[in-house]
Amino acid sequence: MIRELLSNWRIIVFIVALLGALAILTFQGPDYGLEFTGGTYFQIKLEDSLSTSDLERVVQLISRRIDAFGLKDSRVNSLGPDLVGAQIAETDPEKIAEIEALIKTQAKFESMLDGNVLFTGADFKNVSKDPASGYGTFDAGNGTVEWRLPFVLSQVAAEKFSKGIFHKCTAVGYENSVVQYDCAKTYFFIDRPQDGVILLPQSVYAQDLALLAIGNVDESIPAGLSVEELMQNSGVPYFVISDTNGASESQLLALESIAAQKKKAIVHSGISGQTKSSLQAMGFKVIEVGASRQNIPWIWLSVGARQAIGIDPEIAGMNPYIEDVKNAKIYSSLYIRGFSQDAVQASAELKNLQILLETGSLPTAIESVSKETISPSLGADFLTTTLIIGISAILSVSLLIFIRYRKLRLALPVIFVGISEVLITAGFAVFGHIRFDLASMTGIIAAVGTGLNDQIVILDELLKGGGGEGESSYASRIKKAFFIVIVAAATTSAALAPLILFSSYGFGKLAGFAITEILGIMVGVLISRPAFSIIAEQILKASKR
Repeated sequence: MIRELLSNWRIIVFIVALLGALAILTFQGPDYGLEFTGGTYFQIKLEDSLSTSDLERVVQLISRRIDAFGLKDSRVNSLGPDLVGAQIAETDPEKIAEIEALIKTQAKFESMLDGNVLFTGADFKNVSKDPASGYGTFDAGNGTVEWRLPFVLSQVAAEKFSKGIFHKCTAVGYENSVVQYDCAKTYFFIDRPQDGVILLPQSVYAQDLALLAIGNVDESIPAGLSVEELMQNSGVPYFVISDTNGASESQLLALESIAAQKKKAIVHSGISGQTKSSLQAMGFKVIEVGASRQNIPWIWLSVGARQAIGIDPEIAGMNPYIEDVKNAKIYSSLYIRGFSQDAVQASAELKNLQILLETGSLPTAIESVSKETISPSLGADFLTTTLIIGISAILSVSLLIFIRYRKLRLALPVIFVGISEVLITAGFAVFGHIRFDLASMTGIIAAVGTGLNDQIVILDELLKGGGGEGESSYASRIKKAFFIVIVAAATTSAALAPLILFSSYGFGKLAGFAITEILGIMVGVLISRPAFSIIAEQILKASKR
């Protein structure tokens, strides 16, 4: 019987596939997912639904940000037109917080003066990391550390910037026969809500006035700013709302008049519910922002301000004095700078800003980011539990098979082929670079049940009749059984296919389940079932001799 089995091409294909799968599993090994290795999974909700090309751009940009952070073992994929998933092999809370901040930032960089855009991040030719160009951190004295990030503007942007700041200084007096100037400030914004309006309570406005007047070295806020100056330069309209009475009628009328041009209303959490309801009725998307961090003005963060830097009289064409803007010197090499209380914080801020500017801005803002973190030890427990579940499933079905047929010679081939089918499926999955996450492992376990059920169908058909000619022959019985098996495989695959086809529309996590189960079904129909039918036929023939 063994000689007859080994001479059959179906058995040969089965043995070659099994040995190949064992070799792949031994030498290449599975690539386990987050659930088993530990790490963090981010689900990123976008403000707008995007086209396929824009969604691909979002995936690429988020991947570049994560890679730039030094995390190479990461996976980013679209889950729908407004949903993106990102998986990273990191569980440290501080690093996760930094990465989350990078992910949720649209990174729309703008330099502004008097509400006009001087240049944007898209105008950068390059961001320099060369210390000779001024890149790095430096001791600024008084217990603070300065960081600088040099960049080079395109020629068109450099001309616009140089002409935009021309003569933006006013002579205010002399000191030691040297003219003293009061110069305007250029403001750097990241994710300025240009399509929004800002509302804050009177009490928060008063608090922000005091904080802006004092300044904040760590946040690069110079002393002496006012809310009016900040908001005038941002170009974003704002309203100061009464703490007790909410928005006045005149304010509501003004808001209603700009509702057609502005989509979002960024409101402090202290704004009354009635005012928020009125904003929603006008068509605004209300975004509530809670209290800011200590000693940082709420409106500074809400408007996306990062820096306010005074213009140098020299680059403004005042010292030496240049009369005509046509003769203004063009400045293309500039730098962004900030201050921190220690070198570690300064380096972190420098690195994060560098990543944002180098990777570019997302085509839409991020509405929310949710995350799930699994420790490596818990992931190992998940893997062990999943393997136990898989083995238990095979043993349970094996026991039922033995109870059904009460013949070990019939039950053992079913169990052996079932286990082999799992190994072959797993080997093909590894060869195809399918990551073994919880969904794909569940798909393999589900395929075990499908495979064993098909083998029972084949065995039952063979047991209905013996050899001979016509309908009672083994060949005709096997054909009949395979008709049932193939129809079942086709219907199951057809039912699972939409999970793969629509994986970019919210079914991303289920795609792994569908892929591995369909793979298991194909392995069964093309390799395992033909081999088992031959094995079962030979066993039944041998038992009648």
